[in-house]
Amino acid sequence: MAAQARGLLVENPRDGDLWKALSVAQQMLGEDALPALEQALALLPRDAELAANLGALLAGRGRWSDARAAYERALSLQPRLSGAHNNLGNALLALAQPAEALAAFDRALALQPGLVAALGNRGRALLALDRHEEAGRAFEQAMAARPGDASLRGHAATAWAAAGRPELAVARLREASALAPADTGYRFHLGNLLQQTGDAAAAVEAFEAVLALDAGHAEAACNLAVLKPQRGEAVLTAALAAGVSGERREALLANLGGLRLREGRHAEAVQAYRQALQDEPASPRALGHLAHALKQQGRLDEADAVLSRLIELEPALPTARSDRLLLRAYRQRHADESAALRAEALALGEVVAAPAVVRPLRAPGPLRVGLVSSDLRSHPVGRLAEAWLPALARRCELFVYASQSADDAVTQRLRAAAPHWLQVGGWDDEALAQRIAADGIDVLVDLNGHTGGHRLGVFARRPAPRQFSWLGYAGSTGLAAIDGFIGDRWLLPSGAEAGFVEALHRLPDSFTVYAPPAEAPAVTVREGALRFGSFNALHKLNDEVLALWARVLEAVPGSRLLLKTSGLQHEAGRAALLERWPGDASRLDLQGPGSLADYFTAFGQVDIALDPLPYGGGMTTLDGLWMGVPVLTLPGAAPISRQGLSFLQALGLAADWVAADEADYVRLAARWAADRPGLAMLRAGLRQRMAASPLCDTERFAAAWLAVVQA
Repeated sequence: MAAQARGLLVENPRDGDLWKALSVAQQMLGEDALPALEQALALLPRDAELAANLGALLAGRGRWSDARAAYERALSLQPRLSGAHNNLGNALLALAQPAEALAAFDRALALQPGLVAALGNRGRALLALDRHEEAGRAFEQAMAARPGDASLRGHAATAWAAAGRPELAVARLREASALAPADTGYRFHLGNLLQQTGDAAAAVEAFEAVLALDAGHAEAACNLAVLKPQRGEAVLTAALAAGVSGERREALLANLGGLRLREGRHAEAVQAYRQALQDEPASPRALGHLAHALKQQGRLDEADAVLSRLIELEPALPTARSDRLLLRAYRQRHADESAALRAEALALGEVVAAPAVVRPLRAPGPLRVGLVSSDLRSHPVGRLAEAWLPALARRCELFVYASQSADDAVTQRLRAAAPHWLQVGGWDDEALAQRIAADGIDVLVDLNGHTGGHRLGVFARRPAPRQFSWLGYAGSTGLAAIDGFIGDRWLLPSGAEAGFVEALHRLPDSFTVYAPPAEAPAVTVREGALRFGSFNALHKLNDEVLALWARVLEAVPGSRLLLKTSGLQHEAGRAALLERWPGDASRLDLQGPGSLADYFTAFGQVDIALDPLPYGGGMTTLDGLWMGVPVLTLPGAAPISRQGLSFLQALGLAADWVAADEADYVRLAARWAADRPGLAMLRAGLRQRMAASPLCDTERFAAAWLAVVQA
């Protein structure tokens, strides 16, 4: 037919009908019909069908503005072309004009009420207009007309999920999966929705079904690895073997590294992140993960270098700046480093700076205190909050803005004590700042500082008239919008102001209080060879610390050192530590982590706890003291190195357990090791002493804390 039309056109080049016939033939043959169509329309300018066909051809090439013009021309010639109205709506949707598109679909349906394509497209327009409930009904109407169409059920699921009807969305996705069993998209979205609604078992089943169809489905493999870690390594490795490339391969390697990191397999995690960087050398995600894994290994200089590289590539990325600042603050050895840390914090403050939100006037009433944290869970901040949060809630109107991704038993106990609790993990900084301002918060408190999951961008918008940082990070946030940092006189000695942008506020006792955990057994009598111990994380055990502890063992013949922490449950982790150990390795006992109950029971194997430096222990120090184990500490210039000093001062034990320098640290260790009766007496009475001290007096602490934030 095309050849015949071309032959006739040689003799009749001005025959529009012949050009039209040629264009139709070319479209049937898959040839480029655009020149013939344009020529036909030039010769037959009143042919609405030609204009509509031209619109369809242009739409197929993504030339949406030209397609729109062609459809509008067709409709100006023949307003009752329902298909052209529908196609015009599609063009308008593609041009991000959903309101105009909806009108076009409505005109198509007015002309032809049973036009299923327009019914479905109407749902798409309503979705784009955020009219989710109406969109869901539109898709349901289209499904009734075309019950075998899986795509309509997929669209309906999107609408019902957005409308807050997850049960309907799940049902539609299950139906779509049954209609199109080889389509992984519906099963994958089903898994995502089930995961979001808390049905982890069904989500696992959905992701497993996706991977049975496509072992290289990177996104399903990553999600399944999170939900079912015991299967994680196998599915991630299988997806990698399927030849996934680019960003999807990087995501798989990032998840593989994260899985290994959670299991304490630090070296293998580093390997996975380095593989990701081989494919995507400038990937911010891979660089950030690699820095974290190196830190967990205790390779702090390397982690710092990786973060510096990331900041060069992404200077406006606040998480990278926070991570490097955290790393450097926790390695501070001398007071003269404070100014540089303060300057680095200020630079981050400039990155997160934002216009202040409007704070509405509030009628006079009780003090409203807001807490912002990502760590109100089984985390040191969450465990400490079990002591002071209920006491604060009894004395003021307490609002909690929790941004952790998952809850646990600690979260549930804290939520029960907090009258106003809002889960804000998915909120952006602007939305959260607006909500805090609307809640009329008088005092807003940051419990993260520069630790993971912080919301400093919220504080930069100043949603409350008074804002403080406390507890989560022992250093300056760098934000001028944060008015004060809360500590105590031991954590923040005279001169500490040099390291802070914020004004310093010192509580009269320690900077926190402690809630004795139910998992803690009774204090046991300790016999046998003297054993020192540390349950602090590997990244606190730098080479200086290990050298100092080796000197302690040398000064106490026959003594041993128990190190119990994540990473040491694996041979590679133990080997890496032993390689750095400068003393007799046979005197080391290395254990990996266990349950909280196991952790507390292990203190029964220790006579004296050794505090690392300059990144000293916090929760581990308090737990050890509660278990009757005195802690030997050496405070330095950094606030983080002075937590042990604060606790021991509150207990009245600083004179005997706080060293002046490394030589004194070794001397005190040897002195107490030689006094086993004195150690036994201290052990027997330490829990009672702690219970009677300011460290466990929650009401006294709450009153002092509120006095500081209202001063």
